Amino acid sequence: MQTLRLFADVARCHSFSQAAEMHGISQSAASQRIGQLEKKLEVTLLDRSVRPLELTPAGKLFAQGCEEMIGRYDQLASKVAGLGKKPEGVVRVMAIYSAGIDLLCRVRQQFESEYGKISVEIRYERPEHVYHAVRENECDMGIVSYPERWRKVDSIPLRDEEMVVVCSTHHKVSQMQSITVNELEGHEMVTFDTDLPVGRRIREYFKDNGVKPRISNIFDNIDTIKGALAVTDQLSILPRRTVIREVSAGSLAMVKMTPELLRPLGVISRKRSRNGSPFSPAAQAFADFLVAHAGAELDHDGQIQRDGRELTRAGK
Repeated sequence: MQTLRLFADVARCHSFSQAAEMHGISQSAASQRIGQLEKKLEVTLLDRSVRPLELTPAGKLFAQGCEEMIGRYDQLASKVAGLGKKPEGVVRVMAIYSAGIDLLCRVRQQFESEYGKISVEIRYERPEHVYHAVRENECDMGIVSYPERWRKVDSIPLRDEEMVVVCSTHHKVSQMQSITVNELEGHEMVTFDTDLPVGRRIREYFKDNGVKPRISNIFDNIDTIKGALAVTDQLSILPRRTVIREVSAGSLAMVKMTPELLRPLGVISRKRSRNGSPFSPAAQAFADFLVAHAGAELDHDGQIQRDGRELTRAGK
């Protein structure tokens, strides 16, 4: 296994010296061990005639297999070593503002009550700040919309959120059972900044349906949008889940919109490491819990309700 790890690092770094330093051995020793591996396999894995060295076709295939084998081995070793032990530590989560602050707080409270030795810290930022924090290891995971647009990270789908038309309870639209996108034309609207993925998608939605929206105000924060809707005669398109509490309290109204518009929400993490998982045991436990409760609603007592969705493991 040590030789496989060494080869995987040589392949990743394209350098004997860097891999040797990582393993605490000399460059000569690293080269000899890879040479012995090639002799045993009766194939050339590395092209040493170029700088930096390159993988041969056989080397690329073997490197990929090594990464998978090492990942499975380490995951198995971690599970065996952790039998009977509950994870502990601090989990750092960074989420976009529209991820549902109320729901996330309640998920965290329930999680911490079940995992007494794990505490969860949640911060809220703009999408690009969440992405940067994940890439720079400033947090364990990020919660963003349209996770597939973020490159060089792994992602776990949480849910596809229904988008609805939201307005004050005094607006005439609030009395409608549903509204078509064409019926929105002419109404004053407040929406997300197009710097945000959801803002761009809403603009595309209008364009795809041949509608020219009458945009009066643009904001980068969902709470600001909801505040504006409560005191003006404007409409907005927002994730249904994010306005459940305001609708229940009677401060806002929401109306089903056709054709349907969905906003995917997901968890992003650093690309999986050599051990096969981007998460620590504590972070993995929260990621599993979060996905299991991703479809949760808040009832009138504010309790989390399960909707029966299947748990999706990180990295699957």
